[in-house]
Amino acid sequence: MKNQKSLVAALALGATLAMPLAFAQSSNANASAQPDAAAQAATPATPATPATPATPATEGTAATAATPATPATPATPVKKSWSELDVDQNGNLSVSEAQPVNSLSKVFVQADANADGQLSPDEYKAYLASSGKGKSGSGG
Repeated sequence: MKNQKSLVAALALGATLAMPLAFAQSSNANASAQPDAAAQAATPATPATPATPATPATEGTAATAATPATPATPATPVKKSWSELDVDQNGNLSVSEAQPVNSLSKVFVQADANADGQLSPDEYKAYLASSGKGKSGSGG
C-alpha cells in the first residue's frame, strides 16, 4: 500500500513537472475568459545538413561552390485557445477534446475537480493556481 501511494505521488509530481509553462494564461484581454493551451508541435523539426566542399572543374564537369552547413531547426509549438480545443463549443473540454494537447491530457483527471469528465475553464485555472503554474498577480 505504501509503495502504491509513493508511485501515485511520483507520477503526479512527474506529470506536474512535465507540464509546459505555455499553459499560463495569455496576456491579451480575451485570455482572462479562456485559458490558452500549448498544442503539439505544428512545424516538425528539421535535421542539420552538413557542409559540402567545393569541387574544382574537371574535364567535362563544371566546378561547384561549397555550401555551408545549416543548423537543425527545432519544432515550433503552436498555441491553441480553449475555444479551438472545445470542438462541441459547450465551454468545457472533454477527455477527447483535450487529447491533442499531450500535457493537458496527462493532467486532465487531476484538473477535473468535480470528476464529471468535463474540464471547465475555472477548474483548469484552479488547477494551475494550486500546482504553481498559473500567473500570480497582486489584485487590488
